[in-house]
Amino acid sequence: MPVNENNASSQRSSGSSWTLAVSVLTALVAVGTATLHLLVRVSHQVYLQSWGIDAGVFPKPTDWLLIYGYYGMVDRSVAVFNAVASNLGWLAVAMVVAALYLFVLFSPSGLGTGTVPKWLQHPPWRRRLAKYLVIGGLVGAAIPGALVLWTTLMVIPAALGETAGKAHAEREAAEFKKGCEHAKYTCVQLKKGGELLGLGFVLDGSPSHIAIYDVQVQRARVIPRDAVEMVSGRPLGETELVTP
Repeated sequence: MPVNENNASSQRSSGSSWTLAVSVLTALVAVGTATLHLLVRVSHQVYLQSWGIDAGVFPKPTDWLLIYGYYGMVDRSVAVFNAVASNLGWLAVAMVVAALYLFVLFSPSGLGTGTVPKWLQHPPWRRRLAKYLVIGGLVGAAIPGALVLWTTLMVIPAALGETAGKAHAEREAAEFKKGCEHAKYTCVQLKKGGELLGLGFVLDGSPSHIAIYDVQVQRARVIPRDAVEMVSGRPLGETELVTP
């Protein structure tokens, strides 16, 4: 009987662990989905606003938001890592200062007795110093990863989306200034009944409208798709096809 009871108890414990793991995983998936959705929705809205375009004309489905949210998260994570890498000196200084602070804080002191503190009298202080330096180093090394995870998933997904949208618009603006012949993006012609409506780069599209950066007027334009033909400015194979 005791053996059977132990087996039953073990099975119940295992079942509880699996239930907890599934619950945590489900919660993480829900939080991650909501974060990606918010991040890319804000990014898309700010991107179009940077061009002076009403984002309400170009609604996006949920799957599009999640896919581009993933790429936006990667882009912002790389930006954070680059910022940390460019300030490694300050991070190292902060780690050493924190380690010294912990070392002094937890060291036995002889203050008020007129004697030299014990941590200066015996060799073990070296081991404690090394210990706190290692602890400080581990904490300092964990900070960037924790910062990226916390920032991306919980703290400011909207701010990340806004930054990504502005950065995307600025990169494209710099590329568009090169003109149709030298830009890495494909220039398109919008025609209706043989009449040229616009010439430029596609910014976004929806079933009812298309947004382009018109190189002739140097402005963003929103044009109804009704009976409008879009003609690529380069033969297929010369450049990568970019779809809004």
